[in-house]
Amino acid sequence: MSSKTSKGKRVLIISYYWPPSGGAGVHRWLKISKYLAENNEVFVYTPANPDFALKDESLLEKVSPKIKVLKRKIFEPYFIYRAFIKKKDRSQVNQPSSVDASKSPIKRVGKWARGNIFIPDPRVFWVKPSFRYLKRIIQEENIEVVISTGPPHSMHLIGLKLKNYFGDKINWIADFRDPWTNIDFYDMLSVGKKADNKNKSLEKQVIQTCNTLVTVSKSWAGSFEELGASRRKVITNGFDSTDYKQAHEKNNPHFAITHLGSINADRNPEALWIALSELCKTKEGFKANLRVRLVGNVHSNVNRDVAKYGLTDNVTFVPNMAHKDAIEELYNSSLSLLLLNDAKNIDGIIPGKVFEYMGVGNPILAIGKPDGDAGNIITENSLGAITNFGDSEAAQNAVNIFYEAYLNNNLKGFKKDNLEKFSIKKISESFEAIF
Repeated sequence: MSSKTSKGKRVLIISYYWPPSGGAGVHRWLKISKYLAENNEVFVYTPANPDFALKDESLLEKVSPKIKVLKRKIFEPYFIYRAFIKKKDRSQVNQPSSVDASKSPIKRVGKWARGNIFIPDPRVFWVKPSFRYLKRIIQEENIEVVISTGPPHSMHLIGLKLKNYFGDKINWIADFRDPWTNIDFYDMLSVGKKADNKNKSLEKQVIQTCNTLVTVSKSWAGSFEELGASRRKVITNGFDSTDYKQAHEKNNPHFAITHLGSINADRNPEALWIALSELCKTKEGFKANLRVRLVGNVHSNVNRDVAKYGLTDNVTFVPNMAHKDAIEELYNSSLSLLLLNDAKNIDGIIPGKVFEYMGVGNPILAIGKPDGDAGNIITENSLGAITNFGDSEAAQNAVNIFYEAYLNNNLKGFKKDNLEKFSIKKISESFEAIF
């Protein structure tokens, strides 16, 4: 058995997403763990053979050498579903946000199974073997703090089993990057009454058993309070200043607007396409100067609307790329584009890319809910402009203001002086405060 050291706490992080996984889910704990490892003994438990949609080998370089990564194989049923669907759709079968109203019998059956058999998600088969393995690790390594982060929310079920077994011997923090039954796509999964009751029962057990529930926005913290979470804390995502240039020259003569990440159906900004189309028609030189780059997977509705509003020559669809290369795309842009989900839980949605955009420093053009949590961050910190989903006139006015500044060589990034509260170092200190 390992002897307990005097260095901080001995911390176990249970996370499905870990390098070489790409996409939004990996960055929060990849970064926080680096700073936690400066003062604590940190272990990360993650699958040895995960079925994630995006892969980014470059992120392996970001893993702190001070962290001990523990890996165990996981069984996931996605490969069965993949065998029956078209090749072009296979990369998105494990992305719940890609759920749509497809009439394909196979997709409808898959969606039903996702909502009614695999509860809370298809990673649930990893819970029992992980509990057996981690029970031994916690005893041998004298683990004091266990952090489970979801989605997938099966990670919280591992934490629940460990907490029920060890009781007060461990401090369990359940980190919700997204809600559980209040997540935007929950209603799209054709969840039956029995499955809904089971989800809500498991969710209640987690939020009432953990020592502290952490979530990323004030609105979602309020939702968890309504579900019975008495011990809760808001800890947003953040940016790591060491990943970003202090100053940079733009290698792009055009008025460039760049979006990083996937755009599913409920993020398609039709109001923005209308606004850009009108400016192309009415503002001299705008169409020749406009360049929009969408980096990542996009829903077919986006391609449809880009063509519909005559923007085919102005919009470039860029395949997924390594994170560091995607950030370089932003450095050569005039504006960073933020598209929020037009969903029932919009108030609490603060995409991780908000903080990446902070790190780069370009003005942010956002389409979403101005008085939601993300809108408040943008407004209160003077990061740019946010307009409502269907308000093409407001979007046109916002773009026009940015464009006039661009023409006058006066389109400047925002000051980062007041953004230290969003630094990953500060975020990690917030977690240490509840250890």
